[in-house]
Amino acid sequence: MGTRSLAWGVLVVLGIAGPMGQSAHADPKSDLVQKSKEAMEAYDGMDYDAAKKSLTQAIANAKKAKLDKDPALAKAYMFLAVSSFAGGDTDGTKAAFSAAVTIDPKIQIDSAYKQPELTKLLEAARKDAPASSGGTTTATGDGAECLGVKGFQHTIVDTGKGGTALPLEVLLGADVKPEKVSIQFRAKETPDYTEVKMTKESACKWTGAIPGAAMKGSLLFYYVAAYDGNNRVIIGKGSSGAPNTMDIVAGSGTGGGTGKDTEDPINGKRVASNGGGGSGNSGGSVSSGGSVGGGVGKKKGPNKVYLAVVGGTGFGYVTGNTEGGNEVKNCCVGNSLVVLTPELGFHVSPQLAIGVAGRIGLPIGANVDPPNAKHSEVAPGALVRVRYTLSATGEGVRVMGQIGGGVMRNTIKLDAAANGMDTDIVAQGPLLLGAGIGFTKKLGNNLAFLADISALAGIAVTDKLGTATLNTGVGGDLSLGLALGF
Repeated sequence: MGTRSLAWGVLVVLGIAGPMGQSAHADPKSDLVQKSKEAMEAYDGMDYDAAKKSLTQAIANAKKAKLDKDPALAKAYMFLAVSSFAGGDTDGTKAAFSAAVTIDPKIQIDSAYKQPELTKLLEAARKDAPASSGGTTTATGDGAECLGVKGFQHTIVDTGKGGTALPLEVLLGADVKPEKVSIQFRAKETPDYTEVKMTKESACKWTGAIPGAAMKGSLLFYYVAAYDGNNRVIIGKGSSGAPNTMDIVAGSGTGGGTGKDTEDPINGKRVASNGGGGSGNSGGSVSSGGSVGGGVGKKKGPNKVYLAVVGGTGFGYVTGNTEGGNEVKNCCVGNSLVVLTPELGFHVSPQLAIGVAGRIGLPIGANVDPPNAKHSEVAPGALVRVRYTLSATGEGVRVMGQIGGGVMRNTIKLDAAANGMDTDIVAQGPLLLGAGIGFTKKLGNNLAFLADISALAGIAVTDKLGTATLNTGVGGDLSLGLALGF
């Protein structure tokens, strides 16, 4: 009896634990919420590619689980839009916002990620979204069919039959005037997109099909877009960086299946292999700081360390005594024609960076020398800089604070000249303290353009530093350069 009771007890426990164990893994919505949270943790760590990959896979799984109208899916699309924007994929941002507002017309960007540029894109997607009444009527006739059509309307197809051509349809409102409308598609094993041009069937309807030969494997990535005369995307559903994901079910001429796929459709090349329609992203993501040359492979992670090579010119308000022993009788502005400022820094976040910079000024043009000596030919300094970019993308206007030590030197004209020797140098420092404002623009995944205007006070906490006579004064630098990320 004891053994029998024990056996029944084990069976009861297994019967309870089995369903409980299954329920822990059988809630697609909870999985979607968890995956979205993990993706935004990657975003906070500046790994935008990882965030987009995780969200794209989570969205595909949610669609398989028939969560097409769930607010959690709308939020995942909103996070995908934020991540795409941070990665420089404007078209992907628009597509993700469009999908989000289709599910939840009142969705808002989380306050942690809200910024003016993103808000504008969301509002534009909300404005272009199909009307809640259904968009088109079912009446026959060209005019009736197109009644109420606005913007770009396309029902995303998430399942296709292997070996069978897949027809697709797009409805365009009168507010969209494209030169062409295309389908761009690729298999998960292929980085390049293939273009199929759609045909205009009526005033608002465009039709086309993905060929049966392309319907193979387990997954297909596609998007549809309207283009202007310069082959740039006007509007669309999906993009090369954030395409629509389609499962290929078994059919004739295919060995496809519906197994789980972990392919990252975001990091494929962004230029179509046929050279015709392009990826639909070449006009958007590159100009907003996306990949250089239209294509990029997978990235291991964000570029947190950077090396900047910057050069420009400087000037300063000087008083006191020159290095040649002459008094600056009238206040004047001197100049340092060449200033080099290499910098090595670290991105704490997309907006915040800390760096160590060298300031090397080259005083030029002095013709008055101190007794039995020559002027120094260099003005060295070292600075710790903290930069903060106003935009969450890490691009645009940024502010800076800096502190360090060294010498600033400016060349000035003397009030009294002797034998034509009328140009001398004034040194300032050794405590250097200042601030600045700048601008940064991404030129690619690893390269950015920099421009800075910085003010620097040289404070004479001591009168002498070596042979230099030090004064207190204020200087400014104008500089341009490039930053390389690692």
